[in-house]
Amino acid sequence: MATVSLNRPVRTDEARMDMREAIMAAARTTVQRDGYNALSFRDLASEVGIKSASVHYHFPTKPDLAEALANRYCEDMTTFLEEVSQNAKTTEAALETYVALFRSGLDGTNRMCVIGMMSAEVNALPPSVTVQLERFAQINTDWLQNVLAIKNPRMAKEKLEARALAIYASIEGAQLIARGRGGDPLLFDEIVAAYKVSGLLG
Repeated sequence: MATVSLNRPVRTDEARMDMREAIMAAARTTVQRDGYNALSFRDLASEVGIKSASVHYHFPTKPDLAEALANRYCEDMTTFLEEVSQNAKTTEAALETYVALFRSGLDGTNRMCVIGMMSAEVNALPPSVTVQLERFAQINTDWLQNVLAIKNPRMAKEKLEARALAIYASIEGAQLIARGRGGDPLLFDEIVAAYKVSGLLG
């Protein structure tokens, strides 16, 4: 039986892909921590350990990088929500897992929602990125609407759409409010508890 060496040389195209992913990972962390305007090719190059020209090779401009980052975030969210739908045994569990994702950014690692952070700087974003912001909102509200439809089968479509949008906006807002108070996860919990009392998550 043939064996595969774990020490085989990395092909050039694989090395380029790894470097692209490293740049995107660094950029994602920057946006989650400080927002879109904080993206600097020089800083990213320093963090990854390459020259600025190498960053420009993979992403010619800052808007190109931001678009790729937002697009990837949308894809990751889609995958996450699909997994939640497959694994959650109840609609309540699905919603709890959804809320927990946003809470996880308040654990001291500054993993805020990339789209939420970019949305706060929408006037500085190119159109190609704002399209991704709208796409992300649609991904979230479509999923929430499907969950709510299972939980409330007699609710009219218009009300399901409105409730889904309200939940998405409220959870994004709760994360940003908690971030503004020093990233306090307990404040996030208090806000979410208030949503439950009001019936928003019911």
